[in-house]
Amino acid sequence: MKKYIVYVGVVGQIACGKGVLVDYLIKKLGFASFSLSSIIHDELRKKRIKEFTRKTLQDMGDELRRSSGDEVLARRAVEVLKGQKKDRVVIEGIRNPGEIEYLKKNPNFVLIGVKANREFRFKRLLQRSKPWDPKNWNDFVKVDRRDLGVDQKESGQQVGKCLAYCGYVLTNNKDQKDFQRKIDLMMKQVFKLNRVLR
Repeated sequence: MKKYIVYVGVVGQIACGKGVLVDYLIKKLGFASFSLSSIIHDELRKKRIKEFTRKTLQDMGDELRRSSGDEVLARRAVEVLKGQKKDRVVIEGIRNPGEIEYLKKNPNFVLIGVKANREFRFKRLLQRSKPWDPKNWNDFVKVDRRDLGVDQKESGQQVGKCLAYCGYVLTNNKDQKDFQRKIDLMMKQVFKLNRVLR
């Protein structure tokens, strides 16, 4: 590559705290951000779908991967990012190994995973109250299992498999202060081991 373009990918379970890590990269380290789910939201707007649930988002993501390849969201993201000429970008919303394999074509790609237990994540989900999130435990477990890849086809949601690709993994089962401390420690390690991030 003529220019060092750094992509930090963030993958994690629903409501695990990915946004806290993304905010850190933006505010403290000067990264721009791009969410793969924004591509899915664009597709919904094109179809004039204004009211949707997390299942709707999952269905649309699966449909795009089936019709255009498992890497389609990552490919479209990179096309957009090339036009923006950013040299440090955090990419969130990774949910399929095909997306990771595509992003790995950039030699300066770092993948960070975030995990938290299901009970903790359900509480966070209720607190953040996004309109498309499930509102009860049973519905949450259904979309969470699907998101992780339970009984899903290759082009489906596969967050569980994606986490296995991560070179770095953060666990977020306490409060935000504890999680921020873990992010600080991890990013020092990431920067130390990756020349292009220094």
